[in-house]
Amino acid sequence: MLSPRNPMQTEHFRARPAVRALLVLTMLGLSVRASAQEVTPPSEGTKQVAGRAELQAALADDEKTIAAPGVSQQTRDAKKAEAALIRQRLQEGDFQIGDQIALEVQGESTLTGTFTVGAGRILALPSLPDIPMSGILRSELPGFLTEQISRFIKDPQVRAKSLIRLSLLGGVGKQGFYQLPADMLLTDAIMTAGGPGGVVDWDKSKIMRGPDAIVSEGAFHQAIASGTTLDRLNLQAGDEVVVATSSKKDWFTKLRTYALIPGLIVSLYGVGKLAGVF
Repeated sequence: MLSPRNPMQTEHFRARPAVRALLVLTMLGLSVRASAQEVTPPSEGTKQVAGRAELQAALADDEKTIAAPGVSQQTRDAKKAEAALIRQRLQEGDFQIGDQIALEVQGESTLTGTFTVGAGRILALPSLPDIPMSGILRSELPGFLTEQISRFIKDPQVRAKSLIRLSLLGGVGKQGFYQLPADMLLTDAIMTAGGPGGVVDWDKSKIMRGPDAIVSEGAFHQAIASGTTLDRLNLQAGDEVVVATSSKKDWFTKLRTYALIPGLIVSLYGVGKLAGVF
């Protein structure tokens, strides 16, 4: 069966330049919007927070890529940066001062609530000795707290979830500090801050840790498109998610203006003819 003829591909299509530009740029605009909104979710059954074995395997892969011949300097630098973040997680753990833990211990109201990791990376729970959180990964949190609480309560039923204190800045509806679940998608974190504001440039967005970009331009866009969680971006308390805005005017506003130009020219010509100018 013959496929329908596409008027954009036939040699008989003779649209005026302004119209062709309008059609092409409109399709590009739709493509950009799709990449920002139609995020591919993680596959079913995929853990949203990385375990120790998985981090060790990722580190080994990064080191293999760094040492491999023929790897571009850009790729090598990106893998070195990622490897450094993973090593830090494996050595120091995930919990920083200011992180919060949503804890539920069945039948224990005083141990159910949201608790903050304090100075020295210590978790203070009512009527229990301080719990050191150094070296603990987010994926290890439920088992670790169950072990600690079981020293004082028989067979506790524990549920625990980690929250990361992040700043969301730039092109978002409401800039500020947020306590966000570690297993939250980066896209959902942006929506928590009111969603993208203005004309967003995903290719120039990044995540900062102090003066360094730990998720660089381009990698941020990839994280948006692939549905990556905050944990899998190796984020920690104090990191800044900076959503860049474009300095250009809205292309759709421009296109509407350009689309009116041919009509304005015709109208001016008609007025000129009546006035005897032409």
